[in-house]
Amino acid sequence: METVLFICTGNTCRSPMAEGFFRSQEGEARTGLAAASAGLYTTGGMPASEFAVTAARERGADISNHHSRLLNQGVLDNAKYIFCMTAAHYDHLLEQYPGVREKTYLLADEDIADPFGGDLMTYRIAADEIYEAVRIIISKLSK
Repeated sequence: METVLFICTGNTCRSPMAEGFFRSQEGEARTGLAAASAGLYTTGGMPASEFAVTAARERGADISNHHSRLLNQGVLDNAKYIFCMTAAHYDHLLEQYPGVREKTYLLADEDIADPFGGDLMTYRIAADEIYEAVRIIISKLSK
């Protein structure tokens, strides 16, 4: 099944929340695309950060079983759409994988700041921004 792929740095905060929100807002059923996420710079198998789990749960998504995944060509090949959290992620992704340009976008008009190392409120702010951006994407991609 083709995916909608969310990209961030470590795949423990922002992109797992986006993946979770896509599912919790019935994005998979509404678009026919499976949600996935990956990190540009990560060690595979890391759990989602505690505050990301909490902030996602407060908005109806359960990411407690998430484990990070390093971005690779196979993950990209399955993606119909790729959404990056920042312009720097976008630029880095296209530098490494220029062939995905046609299906790569920014998640929101403004960069979504990395909450890593911040307090729960910092994660809540990022979660709100991601939740709203994912809602808009689902609306645009719905069948």
